[in-house]
Amino acid sequence: MKKLLTYTLASLLVIVSCRKGDDPKLPKSVQVPAPLITVDPTGDATINVQTAQTADAFNGKFKVDLYFKDGAKPAKFDIVIVKNGDFANVKPVAANITSFPTTLSITGTQLRTLFGNAAIVLGDSFTIGANVTTTDGRFYPAFSTVSAAYSSGILSAPGFSPAVTFSAVCQFHMTDYGAIGTTVPFTVVRDDWNDYAAGQTIPVTIIDATHLSFKYGAHNPQPIAITVNPATNGTTVPKQVIGDYQDGFGNYSVNSVPGDPANFVFPCSLTVSVTLDFTVAAGDAGNYTIVLKAP
Repeated sequence: MKKLLTYTLASLLVIVSCRKGDDPKLPKSVQVPAPLITVDPTGDATINVQTAQTADAFNGKFKVDLYFKDGAKPAKFDIVIVKNGDFANVKPVAANITSFPTTLSITGTQLRTLFGNAAIVLGDSFTIGANVTTTDGRFYPAFSTVSAAYSSGILSAPGFSPAVTFSAVCQFHMTDYGAIGTTVPFTVVRDDWNDYAAGQTIPVTIIDATHLSFKYGAHNPQPIAITVNPATNGTTVPKQVIGDYQDGFGNYSVNSVPGDPANFVFPCSLTVSVTLDFTVAAGDAGNYTIVLKAP
């Protein structure tokens, strides 16, 4: 028995086993061009839904190409999009793509208009794929409600990407929290260390694009600088002295607790949160979370 190792739809051949006496009605192998769709890094990678205006301002770019550069060419690709994985509601983006590679763009306003003018909200996702029409007139949809568009074999092929997804997130921008170089009145949402009461307002300094600081109510207080990673929205605090409480233990120091789930900024609510490990020369005083909210 001779076996031909190939791929199904969006590859070049189907998997076939040939043997004398096999059913002659088995489908004939066909060559189907495989679309390669990737995000263009010169465009926005995510949709910022902090406000309706920032969502509309999204400008995503993506490249449409052929995975098998020397394989069968399509008659055309038609670029389509679905929202939140609803394959029953496919919308057109661009038609009759015949030149490869081709770079296309899509805006937040276009996305909203395509799907009934509904506001783009946190957690929404938009997936872009290609309907394939072959030179002999066969049609292969990017998204189907009755079967998988691609086999596991081609999906696991190195670098194969038949679709891209743009997700709606709250992107971090320090200037949303306050102007760089200014001190802003933040509201205390939570302070497990109990220097501050919930609802109290304290000054927070916006140091630069990735750092802000506050002080605890110690004697001779020193700023506690929080570092924000805009790529992950994570927060960290390197070990630093915050002052003393005139309790006989000397200076207290803090550093963020690695891996603690509270170590995040939440741009949609303009909050910043971190869990701090308090230490003195005599030992460890425990871990305490503080959550602050910008005005």
